[in-house]
Amino acid sequence: MTTEQAADRMGVSVRHVQRLVSGGDLLAIGPDRVDADSVAQWVAQRRGSRVRAWEEPTAWAAVALLEGRRAGWLGQAQRSRLRSALAVSAADELAARTRNRASVHRYRAHPRALGRLAREVVASGAAGGIGGLSAAPDRCDGYVAESVADALVRRYRLDADPSGGVTLRVTGMPMDVVEELASGRRQVLAGLDLAASTDPRERSAGHRILDRALGQLRG
Repeated sequence: MTTEQAADRMGVSVRHVQRLVSGGDLLAIGPDRVDADSVAQWVAQRRGSRVRAWEEPTAWAAVALLEGRRAGWLGQAQRSRLRSALAVSAADELAARTRNRASVHRYRAHPRALGRLAREVVASGAAGGIGGLSAAPDRCDGYVAESVADALVRRYRLDADPSGGVTLRVTGMPMDVVEELASGRRQVLAGLDLAASTDPRERSAGHRILDRALGQLRG
């Protein structure tokens, strides 16, 4: 689509679309042309974005609290305010508020690289059969540290592709925290990732997970 069409679809100015292209948030495919899939994914990730997104540490603390963890990197007063905010949140609002937990980048990779790459990321479960969905062996979806993301792209020769099978969620949060919140039977992180999908079934599954977590928080 043209940058003007993209701006209309996203509800922003043409200049803003151009800035997003320059920053790598949207994929340009020619002069005044933007990849439609990258626009759809940008919109999906910001569904409900009229609410202000939390800063990265707060977004991760929300995941921790919903998983019954302490979120010790926030002060007690901050945790109390966050818990109160979560208690009155709906699933779509939660997904929008926590979008700053990571920047999302999609790539195309050689099929033989997927298995090796999967061992280098922290899988959230969004591509692993959580929420009643079938596992997707042709996808790699996981979190990586900001400090290693570029090296992974080079090592596995990943090509930017909004419809590609590789999703890297790049975060500045310490990876031991990310691993803990994605481990075992924890599902909130996968729910957030699914809730921002362009696939209606995945989005619905994500909302079910988040609704359940929010209900448990409220008691």
